[in-house]
Amino acid sequence: MESFFSNLKREKLCRSKYRSENEFRTAVDKYMTFYNEERLHATNQYGTPAQKESDFLSNFAGVGAD
Repeated sequence: MESFFSNLKREKLCRSKYRSENEFRTAVDKYMTFYNEERLHATNQYGTPAQKESDFLSNFAGVGAD
């Protein structure tokens, strides 16, 4: 979690000025989608968190199915 918030501040929040709370919330929502579904992560073998979760769940679903 600390890495996410650090990246959010460094990559998005500190680079922009927001005119309203709604604009700020929209920017955070868009960044969260980008971070989880598009941004590649070295710790996930250059996949996204969404891909890593999908892989985990597909492998987990097969455990104990025999």
